[in-house]
Amino acid sequence: MLLGLLGTVATAATPAGLVPELRVETLPNGLTVVIEEQHRTADVAVHLEYTVGSADEAPGQHGAAHLFEHLMFERSEHVPQGAFDAWLTEAGGQNNAWTSSDSTAFHMRVPVGAFELGLFLESDRMGFLDGGLDYRNVRNQQDVVLQERAEDYSVPHGLDFDVLTGLVFPQGHPYHQPVIGRISDVRGFGQDAAASFWRHWYGPENAVLVVVGHVDADAALDRVRHWFSDVPARGGDLERSAPPELSAVRQDGLLLSPVSDWTLYLAWPSPPELHADEAALELLSFILSWGRGTRLDDALYFDRRLATDCNAWLSPGMLGGMFVVEATLPRGRLVRAERRMERVLAEVRTRPPAPWELERARQAVRSDLLDQLESIEARAEWWATCTRLTGAPDCLDEVWARYAAVEVEDLVRVAETWLVPERRTSLSVVPEGYGGGLPGAVRVGLPE
Repeated sequence: MLLGLLGTVATAATPAGLVPELRVETLPNGLTVVIEEQHRTADVAVHLEYTVGSADEAPGQHGAAHLFEHLMFERSEHVPQGAFDAWLTEAGGQNNAWTSSDSTAFHMRVPVGAFELGLFLESDRMGFLDGGLDYRNVRNQQDVVLQERAEDYSVPHGLDFDVLTGLVFPQGHPYHQPVIGRISDVRGFGQDAAASFWRHWYGPENAVLVVVGHVDADAALDRVRHWFSDVPARGGDLERSAPPELSAVRQDGLLLSPVSDWTLYLAWPSPPELHADEAALELLSFILSWGRGTRLDDALYFDRRLATDCNAWLSPGMLGGMFVVEATLPRGRLVRAERRMERVLAEVRTRPPAPWELERARQAVRSDLLDQLESIEARAEWWATCTRLTGAPDCLDEVWARYAAVEVEDLVRVAETWLVPERRTSLSVVPEGYGGGLPGAVRVGLPE
């Protein structure tokens, strides 16, 4: 789950005491505020995360959340066109944003003297973005998003993840459509639809604001109240419907792509974030692939040179996850690689990991986590994501305890439960003009 929280971090056996003293308050309009004094820096990280992503888009709106990430940097009622980035840059700050299936986050790092400017800018687009949602801005950002989509998908392997996700999560599942959206939907998402989407999802009751850095907690909270208390709550229905059950269907896809290598992905649906099995699955991914002495890497690369690269990883989400093993191969080795990869996974059940393998996996995720917590931006993102998933920002100690409690028997159990052949999806990515994936593979791609 920890990897899921940050997208790249796993959490296993981390020592207790990861969570510092945090100041938490919910404003009358529903905005959750988390503040951490962190005086090892002269800067301040401001992280604002909304619980809205591509999983919340209605039919015909695919790509709306990502489009809106872009629109939030355009003009708002009290911030002129282009001023958001210009004012922050002039003050010595930097900022960016991201959109996922489950959430949209805006983050900035500013010198302490620009902290109040950052709060003003975030509060204005939360409360008064409709002042800038005109036809020109919407149309301009539609063009920007579609250009970004074209560029992302034109690079080697730019399509892989979205195509694989669309196979694992079938039509009708909230994760089936790619975050970046469909061309027709993005182009058809006009000014009125944008205003409605903003009013529904981007209110204070659907957000958490985290401040980490060289601030006094009381003073920082006073400034947050000053800038955000006048932002009205929207009062919309923010509940997500339960996703459909994933059926046990083994399938093979073939993607012809502008690549020079051959890549094979094997993937299985996995449980959602916070599920009791998530920690064991994430640790298992490190036992399979983390350099010399791990099972997949040895079997495909170090011992046999069957692959030129391989990896295993868990991609979790609030409504379900995906466990993936992948290998980059010389031409013509897809079937051999598939058999070897499946044999390595089967051996988790017949030849359980040794205690030292489990402990090494724990040390790997421990190092990743502690490295990330050196950054004020990553700390802010952790507290926001914990709040979004659990309702409280101080979840790291509890989550760490889950990873620390995993035993070898748990690794075998989750392999037997989740990584079974009948639930496996494969995707063969091969150069255009070659074809020839796994036997019976059906050619796949993304809808326009």
